[in-house]
Amino acid sequence: MRVSNIGMATSAILGLQHASHGVEEARHRTQTGLRVERASDDPNAASSIMSSAASLRALDQYQRNINSATVRSNTEEEVLDKLSVALARAKQIGIQEGSSTGSAQTRLVAKAEIDQLLAFAIQLANTRHEGEYLFGGDQSGTPPITQSTPPFTASPPTGQRRAEISESLTIDVNHNATQIFLSSSVLASLDQLSQALGANDQLAIQNSINTIDTGHGVVQTLLGDVGAQTNRLETATQNIVALDATLKTFKSNLQDINLEEAVTTLVNKQNAYQSALLATSHVINLSLADYLR
Repeated sequence: MRVSNIGMATSAILGLQHASHGVEEARHRTQTGLRVERASDDPNAASSIMSSAASLRALDQYQRNINSATVRSNTEEEVLDKLSVALARAKQIGIQEGSSTGSAQTRLVAKAEIDQLLAFAIQLANTRHEGEYLFGGDQSGTPPITQSTPPFTASPPTGQRRAEISESLTIDVNHNATQIFLSSSVLASLDQLSQALGANDQLAIQNSINTIDTGHGVVQTLLGDVGAQTNRLETATQNIVALDATLKTFKSNLQDINLEEAVTTLVNKQNAYQSALLATSHVINLSLADYLR
């Protein structure tokens, strides 16, 4: 069977083009560090890569939610600490003025301080966080406490801010003002003590101490809840960090190349291309005289 020079040249050129394409592809993979860029490169791996990428994006969002929830919890803890100190001071004043050593004059002076503590507690209840009321519940744009005397608000806050920290797991981020300041009798106990001091009523002053103790106990319980929630958020973060690392490793193993292997492949393909160029030059330069030798 006779093979024409044109046929050999065409075949050689096609071979060179194929080898050149292989070199460029190897060089591109070395530069990008990617084994799979398109679904057509490896359909099964591409599907797993896309799934892993979606999971990593979800983890990033969960972590942002956790970070936000942690800040809110820390802010609530600071408020509860300050409120606890204020109640402890109010109890101290109540014990002092509820004794027989108290007088109408000292009780009026004490009332002024209790009124300041009450105003401070209301200020804490209306704490703002990132442009909204921290303890506003479902109505975070409305001040939780709107008046300085009972019932302190015409519309007690309800509901709680929630955050999704993992798939199908949502937690309460912080308490509302009703739980902390109203149903706990915190504000009511301070007002009760203020009224008793103003009336110079020793028995009422002594009775208000029990109410303050009740409110203080609720605050301590809520502090424990916040501490437990903070621990839960820390655990969730640790789980996310571990899962994130695992998914990134899995995705990298599917998508990224082994650099040493890629460089070796590139060198081999370049050498093969150079050999093909040399061989093709000999084939194309053959003449009739070469065949007659």
